[in-house]
Amino acid sequence: KPPPTSGLVGMEVGIMKQFPFSSELQRMCVLARTLDNPQLLNVYVKGAPEKIRDLCRPETVPTNFKEVLRSLTQNGLRVLAVAHRSMDLQWHKSENIQRELVECDLEFDGMIIMKNSLKPESAPVITVLKNADIRTVMVTGDNLLTAVSVARECGMIPKQHQAIVMKAEVHDQDSKPIVNYEPLNADGSVSEWHEMQMDHKKPQDFHLIIDGKSFAVVKDHCTEDLMNKLLVKGTVFARMSPDQKAQLVVGLQNLGYGVSMCGDGANDCGALKAAHAGISLSEAEASVAAPFTSKVPNITCVVKLLREGRASISTSFMTFHYMAVYSISEFTTVAILYYFYSGLSQNEYLWIDLLIILPLSYIMGINGPYYKLVKRRPPGRLAGPDGIIAMAVRIIGIVLFQIVGFLYLQSREWYVPVSFADQVYNEYYVQNSQANTVLFYIASSQVLTMAINLAVGPPYRSRLYHNIPLMVCLAVLVPCNIYIILAPYNWYQKIWDVVLEVRPIDSLLFRVGILLIVTVYFFLFYLLEGFVFNSKWFHNVVKVLRCKRQPNNPYKKILTELGPMWPLEGQHLARAVTPPVRGQHSFANPLSVGKVYKESTI
Repeated sequence: KPPPTSGLVGMEVGIMKQFPFSSELQRMCVLARTLDNPQLLNVYVKGAPEKIRDLCRPETVPTNFKEVLRSLTQNGLRVLAVAHRSMDLQWHKSENIQRELVECDLEFDGMIIMKNSLKPESAPVITVLKNADIRTVMVTGDNLLTAVSVARECGMIPKQHQAIVMKAEVHDQDSKPIVNYEPLNADGSVSEWHEMQMDHKKPQDFHLIIDGKSFAVVKDHCTEDLMNKLLVKGTVFARMSPDQKAQLVVGLQNLGYGVSMCGDGANDCGALKAAHAGISLSEAEASVAAPFTSKVPNITCVVKLLREGRASISTSFMTFHYMAVYSISEFTTVAILYYFYSGLSQNEYLWIDLLIILPLSYIMGINGPYYKLVKRRPPGRLAGPDGIIAMAVRIIGIVLFQIVGFLYLQSREWYVPVSFADQVYNEYYVQNSQANTVLFYIASSQVLTMAINLAVGPPYRSRLYHNIPLMVCLAVLVPCNIYIILAPYNWYQKIWDVVLEVRPIDSLLFRVGILLIVTVYFFLFYLLEGFVFNSKWFHNVVKVLRCKRQPNNPYKKILTELGPMWPLEGQHLARAVTPPVRGQHSFANPLSVGKVYKESTI
């Protein structure tokens, strides 16, 4: 019913048929009639202003339609157009009427203006992502100028960067497409190329802007090379249909990008499903297609997901490296002892495996993500060159320090080696020996200290002291291990003889020397793990050793070949250009020859 203030009190309106909103048509329609005149059907249509304008009679559309629409959208406002018509049609015939017969010869009524303010969390999140060298792209069904205004407001397109609208059209299926590039000012107006002032000695940052219609032309009629350039340099994709959103995600994936899609509507379901990490901001239709659903309706979840993902893969690799390290440590100890007719006892195995390795391997993975996103991504391969070199250094360190400890034992005048006769007498390898004691000290310390070194958090995991269970475990194991090495031979040590079956060494100076060897091993690998293996320069050195000159990802190759001045490079030397040739790129206003441009901000 109409409101009482409308002057239409008593007139009731009934909806006879509804044509729902279509993403392809970008409009919806209802057929309604009043009870006082059942033979007259009123058609009401709302949708994208450009689409509604084409359906209206030209004389009903205001002459300043484009200017008003541009003025509204460049300020970030969302605009819907409304139109209507009357049809002399019986209501029962409206059930089977075609949509095309209804949505034509409309009378333009006006525009509905809505303002959807930018959420306060959006701009800081975009800044965090850009500082981490993570590219941000906007894909939306809104008007192009509205999307550009929001992109500038949130920092996706900085004020000092130039936005260029890419327009593509094709007249028929057999003709070649025409592609134009138009500079877009901050106020939404299209500028002349000769009015642009820039410093050609410095690389410029350009952002391509395109709508769904031009995107379809580029995809279906232009070369793959141009499509790839659009995907690499495009920042705002407006008036995109659901299928086009999914095509954009797939296209970015084919170029080697890891794509995360964030959406909240049914139109985003295809893109959310196609993305590597789809995040739904609502618990409605989009949450069914997306693997992740955020309970907070803003994009802060993107940063959280990236931090958690990086911490997860870093923890997985760290756990594998620790398993490999303690296996190598025990293998080296057993190999040396077997060579000299000795070996570890069962209780020593239990001390290392049950009381050190088991709790540490479980607890050291509890660390949460680091609070900051860094530019360098964690390694994506377990057997990558960085990981292989780091593991090789760890293995060399384990073997080297155990050999140093054994040679230090052999240099003592009181050292008693295990003879072949002792082996025959014991019918097996002699376990209660000095070599067994020293290597047990070093092996148990290596397993313990490597857990501390590998648990170093940044840049992907939180710091060691944030892991309270690990700190408690270390507070118990480290003093116990030091006590085993330094404790004098008294009744406490006799208990250890029974429990661990080690042969005591009376020389305190020698035991201090073993502790010093273990301490040097700890600090050496603490520095390597914390400041070398996770550093950027180590990654660059590995690149040099691999003789890697060309990037592997296709998008990096395109950026290298493209140059920072595309699509402007070469255009400033043209004095005059003939009308656009079909199938070639053209500029709306070419720059003239001999023009000198001063440095300024675009």
